[in-house]
Amino acid sequence: MIDAEGCYVCPGFIDSHLHVEGLHLLPGRYFKAFLAHGTTTIVSDLHETANAGGMEGLAWYLSLAERLPLDLFVMAPSCVPSCPYEAGAGVIGVAELKRLKAMKGVIGLGEVMDVPAVIGRSRGIMKKIALFAGRPVDGHAPGLSGDDLDRYMSAGIYSDHEVTGAAEGEEKLKAGMHLFLREGSVSRDLRNLAGLIRPENLAGLSLCTDDISARDLFESGHLDRLVSLLVSLKVPIFRALRLVTASPAAYFGLVDRARLAVGRRADLVVFDRPERMRVLATIKDGRVVYREGDDIAATGEFPADGRASSKLNLAPFPRDAFRRKAGAGKVRAIGVTEGSIITEDLVVEAPAEDGRLVCDHTRDLVFAYVFDRYRAEREYGFCLVHGFGLKGGAIGTTYAHDSHNLVIVGDNAGDIRKVFSLLKASGGGMAASHKGAALVLPMPYFGIISDLDAPSLLARERALDRLARQMGIRMENPFFQMSFLSLPVIPNLRLTTKGLFHIGTGRYVGDA
Repeated sequence: MIDAEGCYVCPGFIDSHLHVEGLHLLPGRYFKAFLAHGTTTIVSDLHETANAGGMEGLAWYLSLAERLPLDLFVMAPSCVPSCPYEAGAGVIGVAELKRLKAMKGVIGLGEVMDVPAVIGRSRGIMKKIALFAGRPVDGHAPGLSGDDLDRYMSAGIYSDHEVTGAAEGEEKLKAGMHLFLREGSVSRDLRNLAGLIRPENLAGLSLCTDDISARDLFESGHLDRLVSLLVSLKVPIFRALRLVTASPAAYFGLVDRARLAVGRRADLVVFDRPERMRVLATIKDGRVVYREGDDIAATGEFPADGRASSKLNLAPFPRDAFRRKAGAGKVRAIGVTEGSIITEDLVVEAPAEDGRLVCDHTRDLVFAYVFDRYRAEREYGFCLVHGFGLKGGAIGTTYAHDSHNLVIVGDNAGDIRKVFSLLKASGGGMAASHKGAALVLPMPYFGIISDLDAPSLLARERALDRLARQMGIRMENPFFQMSFLSLPVIPNLRLTTKGLFHIGTGRYVGDA
């Protein structure tokens, strides 16, 4: 018996779009945290695992999740690699998608990121979309509008989670697109989009987190936090709840959990105080799987799995390789902003000494690198980056969207080389080096997932954060922010292993 007097009872929450690999935990070590916040269903396309581990990686991850008291539905990764300008470990073509389509729990086609290919009606991408006719096909169309939006949608794409402004949202809703309003650990768009949550739009709106850190999940919450945020923004509680229950259930065809009714799946959440939601109990398939006060970190032991172990295939670089010669005049730089994955295409005076590029802390300009970690290529991407606030040291990660190559941001060759070496030795993960102090959080599963339990991973992340703050970094999630530097499907300027890539023109660009 559960005493729910004075409380709310509603269907279990559904996250319409979340890359669960970004938690860097094995599924058995994070599922209780979702249940503690009322989430009983997650829709993910697992394209992080697909990029870093291919079909073998996908099969491995699905095998880990299939016995959890948490439903993980999969949208088959449509763009692996995400576009022709990226290269990871995996390639998912039509043949692989046919195999995925037949797998248990695969319910549609994941975010179609190669927008130019869709608009140009590339035969390859159109075959992928046609393969999932009759099932949901998710989009990924930041800033797309007008005729290009119509052509993109007419290919058979039904949703988008990349909307960041109200005007863009209004246009896409009017065109008939279902929007996943996003509030994650890096992209925080909900305040800008709350005005869209009107009665006439509710059927076309859901909530998602897209990318959320383990720290935010365990310490701040999940969809419960988003619902409370909307209530604080004067959105009526029943409208907010619809965006994490009935609306995503209808979009994905999960009619068994769309409402409280006889014969429907008994996925329920009991909570109080909508403005500061506290989940008292979560029920999954008619069984109580969480009660307030349960230890959400105690999840048992998980044996190592050799199928997913990673070894970075990095080229050896001589001691002086990370220093770059300075050209004349101005250079391009990537500008990053806390709370957004959209970057700026900056043109700055090249800081130089003795014919070499140097960092300029007065203008917050430091170095960024992207190294291919699969093929030992000697060519690597390099540029200046603005916005990290780093003043001494280096940070790096192999969790770098979407190909998950090795990304490093730093201001001196010694610390950059140290981070490079730490990540190579540990099979990937996150690392930082500053004034003789160095830390690494190993992620031995395809270089993107740790073998640590949640408390150990969070402790290591906090230690990395403290070291990053000693470097002058004040971003709330610098490693997450850095992980998007190399994603060439989000405006405006990105750094790939082949150099700087401009999204608007679809071209590699050099100095300004």
